[in-house]
Amino acid sequence: MNSDLKKAVHKSQATLQESHSKERATFKMLLLTNPNYFGNLVESPFKPIFPVCCNTHYEELGCVGYHPQQERLEAVVYVYQPSGYGTDICGPGSPEHVRFYLSYDNGTTWDDQGLTSFQAFNIPEGTEGGKRLEYAVSLSVNPKRKLCFVDPLIRVRAILSWNNPPPANQPNWKPVWGNVRNATIQVEPLRLIFPPDLFEVAKVKFPPSFAEILDLETPIATKAKALGATELAVLYKDKGVPVHRFAFKELASFTSANNALSAESFLKILPDIKFDPGIIDVLFPKTDGDISFEELKCIGLDPNSPDTLVGVIQVKKSSGFSGGPCTQGSREYVTFWGDFDGNGSFETCLGTAEVRVYDLSNIPAEGVYYAARLPVDLSQYRQACHKGAKVVRIRATLSWNVAPPCANPHYVPTWGNREETLINIAPAASAPAGKIAILGGIPVSYIGNVNGLTTPTAVFATNNLPPDSLGRPCPFAGRVTVQGAPLLGYSYKVEVTPQGSSVPTPVVHNLVLTRFDGTTFVHSANPVTHRFTYLPFTENVNSVLAQWDTTGDVKWQVTLTTYDGAGTLVGTDTHLIQLDNTGPQVSINITTGAGDCGKFFVGTLLAGNFVARDDYLGSYSLAVEPAVNPPGVGVPSPSSGLVNTAPAPGGNAWTLDTTGMRPCGYVIRVVAADRAIVNSQAVGHHVADSAGFCLEEPLE
Repeated sequence: MNSDLKKAVHKSQATLQESHSKERATFKMLLLTNPNYFGNLVESPFKPIFPVCCNTHYEELGCVGYHPQQERLEAVVYVYQPSGYGTDICGPGSPEHVRFYLSYDNGTTWDDQGLTSFQAFNIPEGTEGGKRLEYAVSLSVNPKRKLCFVDPLIRVRAILSWNNPPPANQPNWKPVWGNVRNATIQVEPLRLIFPPDLFEVAKVKFPPSFAEILDLETPIATKAKALGATELAVLYKDKGVPVHRFAFKELASFTSANNALSAESFLKILPDIKFDPGIIDVLFPKTDGDISFEELKCIGLDPNSPDTLVGVIQVKKSSGFSGGPCTQGSREYVTFWGDFDGNGSFETCLGTAEVRVYDLSNIPAEGVYYAARLPVDLSQYRQACHKGAKVVRIRATLSWNVAPPCANPHYVPTWGNREETLINIAPAASAPAGKIAILGGIPVSYIGNVNGLTTPTAVFATNNLPPDSLGRPCPFAGRVTVQGAPLLGYSYKVEVTPQGSSVPTPVVHNLVLTRFDGTTFVHSANPVTHRFTYLPFTENVNSVLAQWDTTGDVKWQVTLTTYDGAGTLVGTDTHLIQLDNTGPQVSINITTGAGDCGKFFVGTLLAGNFVARDDYLGSYSLAVEPAVNPPGVGVPSPSSGLVNTAPAPGGNAWTLDTTGMRPCGYVIRVVAADRAIVNSQAVGHHVADSAGFCLEEPLE
């Protein structure tokens, strides 16, 4: 089935579902009247009014994959309809949320990995008729890694939900609009091993005397061997892997125009390997590549910073990938082209992404899903939103072990296939080259130019999520990252100045930058001029200009100064930022009876006072630990809040009805979090205080 036909089938299936356009347009208001209005909540005191679950008329989660070496979960989302997303490209649109879970026990339990999102808009140019737009979302994770001879397969679950974020730690939650998709993924094995681990693997007790002669804290690097065709011929004997598969890399090299080897010399390199005379037909297919081992299932664009093209690959067989996880395995390459002039020529090669794959003994029937990721610089293709959406057709070609040539968008791989889709390129950015675009993870257009705090509609640049769900202003703390587009051939300096001072401090912290292929390197400022050189996008896909380790709680001015190749100043850009590096003030005590650390009988009504205060309070919560009681038993009042308590020493009163609680030693804990954006990616300093008490059975 060709790519366009598959998309038409998907869209026709989506169209069969009810649109419920009226309920879609008033979705958030209906939830305010009844959180279970659509009946998708499993446990709720509210009765459903209009049951809708997992409706994919407007959007659908099409593929889920994982890049093991870069540790990134990826999902591709299909957007089907020309309307139903709030506004056109010039408006705010509406969010498509995706929450990911990982399971290490084949789906019995799930670990919440977090939430990400992108913004969807009404874009008829890409969705009318049989067309659809394909987006992608990405989430960095840190799964448990094991040694290379341990099964590396785990499960991933992704939940897509339009305009309503899936709640945390509820892997069985069902969305109203959206769907759930599971997949098997492979975790990259550990490449370092500590000496005691060797004895554990061998099931031998570690001799204590070895601790005196071995450095137990220094890991040993493992060696991943690359297997040649002759070794693979032995490995794959009777496993159904054809010779033109395991010797493909050597054959591709031999048949290339640049190879000067004679046939006799080549065959001496591969002794005892016989080639069928018909091999020429399978090595150079006319129309489609062989997809019996791997297949590119879908592609999309992640519009969050940086723009990233994503391809999700299904690996279908257990053998034929040049060795298991203890070896170097092989590569799946995906090359992307853009048809930016709309003539169907796909004249612009955007680059090639790759992911390493292996033979896997326990591969499930549905296969294992990988992701290939290519950060791309689309700035030259953006246009003002009033000109309409910029919809572009993208072609991607998957090729195993040999990268598709960038110069040939019509290349037919021996092993692999081609997919095409439509993407939407976001409108022209508000911060051009030579300007600060993102400060502390937040686009500067969402930072007040007077108070230095985030605006009510602020979102993180990397995942489109708000720093505060209630839209309250947020300050900044920890490491503040400065990001902006490059001016090649120029240099720049970033300086910070505290409020009330005229003496700037240069920011010269060494930068660990990420290249387009996921590798990293250190970039340093000139020690005399304190200037960094601007680097091309391929060397700095996150457009990081500086990283400032902040202190204190005052307002600062951040200034970017740009210089030409001769060192002449050509411009400055300045923004204000409010810092808050001080965590909330918290305390709690028990005033009943003996007070803190006292003993009480079960059934006693405990009371006390607590304090939870901050200039930018996010929330506070009270809870009893350990959580050994039935739901609803042993819950303090209040249990949470969003506003400051009265100051110390009085604070606010709390009570705890201990009726029904188990006799045990407990603490009552108050935890307060502020709204500070910490290290440009997380929200909140979390500070806790507790008071202990014991409950005993009443005397008879």
